[in-house]
Amino acid sequence: MSNDKIFTIIKEKNKKEIIHMLETNGKIKTLSFFAEVLNKRTYFTLSSDGIIKRNELNFILPIFAFSNDFDYLADSIINFSDLKEREKISNISRLSNIKIPKLKEKLIKTLCNGNLDFSKKYGKELFLRDREEFYKIILEFSFLGDMKSLKALLILSFKKLFENKEYEENVFFLLICFITKYRDNFYFYENCQHSNIISLEKLKENILSNKELSESREGLEIFSTLKALEMYNFKNFDKFLSKIVDEIRMMKNLTALDETTKKLTAAFL
Repeated sequence: MSNDKIFTIIKEKNKKEIIHMLETNGKIKTLSFFAEVLNKRTYFTLSSDGIIKRNELNFILPIFAFSNDFDYLADSIINFSDLKEREKISNISRLSNIKIPKLKEKLIKTLCNGNLDFSKKYGKELFLRDREEFYKIILEFSFLGDMKSLKALLILSFKKLFENKEYEENVFFLLICFITKYRDNFYFYENCQHSNIISLEKLKENILSNKELSESREGLEIFSTLKALEMYNFKNFDKFLSKIVDEIRMMKNLTALDETTKKLTAAFL
């Protein structure tokens, strides 16, 4: 599909055409077609007055992972696309001469440094050779930062969407770009004291029994992060869990769920 046609579809909000694409090409190929207008050039800006502005996660990957309603998916592409943020996605080269242990080391380092030029290369190579190691590494990285980023949700969504599916460059770029560009806050991880830890199961019970928390944006942050923590045998599991508990203790002003986050929360309950 030409770039001009993508521009026209979004500008004219041609929902019928997007639904036809979904029916003909499937979710992943359709998402790939529109990837260039579904990304953000930056997720963090600082003004000369010292005002920090964060661009929030684009929920398009979670929506596509957890819904098969083509009408809703078409609406979501229109609503989350931003022609002003359009960014050409170039081919990501392979690094097939690097061994997997080195790939893992390089990937975590470039993610921490926010170096997209290299994180996308190391990430692609690791994904193509060992998907489970790729998911484990980027989830470990997501646990270092605070839950507000919803990185765990994005990673789980990508994993679900690509279960038994072939690699698709543009959609992979949406994932690795957000994981790399979003500036993390490592305060809770650096300062947590992992002693007298509550079990993960008991923590989930406590959150579910707290109706106000479980039905908030913060509840989605917690549920998706805990779901991710269950997926692998993480070396720093206890510290990750302790850090999550510390974050929950600091939550005060809860954010109401909108229609999108309400649907996503239901997927984790």
